Amino acid sequence: MRTSRARGRAVCSAGRSGLTTTVLAFAVAVAASGGLAGCATAEPAGGGGPGTAAPMGEPGVACVDWVSFETPREAAADAGAVLLGTVVEQAGTVRLFGVDANRWVLDVERVLERPEPLRDGAEPPPELEVAAGDRVHVVSTPETCTEGDAYPDGDPLDPATGLGGEGGAVIVLLSGAQEVQDPSLLTPYQGVVTPTAQGALPLEWPAP
Repeated sequence: MRTSRARGRAVCSAGRSGLTTTVLAFAVAVAASGGLAGCATAEPAGGGGPGTAAPMGEPGVACVDWVSFETPREAAADAGAVLLGTVVEQAGTVRLFGVDANRWVLDVERVLERPEPLRDGAEPPPELEVAAGDRVHVVSTPETCTEGDAYPDGDPLDPATGLGGEGGAVIVLLSGAQEVQDPSLLTPYQGVVTPTAQGALPLEWPAP
């Protein structure tokens, strides 16, 4: 597991319609905590005009433009932990980035990548210290500032999306806890991948 700092270019905009200014930022995260390429909360410069519909998200919460990884291996190198497991059931929701994010129960079959101690000797986040046979909670990272639904294309951790391989197994790429006590998907788009027949990371993302 790579322990160098991962740099991600992100575009922030306020979680409220009518804002015309966006901020281009560099989000720097420690890889052992996950490769979040997002933006901190930001108070918008102004509100929406008459008749405008506010996008999903609370006023004053930044939108996040997530980094796109070229391959699953690149994403895994930026993740805090990579697990092979099976989603058991949903365990309610939690507030993440200003929206209701789905929380799932995952039975861990195998740990493919685990966090290492950071360069300063600090221990990895405890929520990423997972072993085979554990049952853990994982938060499905939501898209931000979308209209009406935190998962417009379906929640990738929901078994109904069909990402599971043999026996329903999936590979999840995790970040350390951001605003909640449980780990969350590295990004809303590339945090869950179908394993190969051998239960390994595929070399490429599936064709759209």
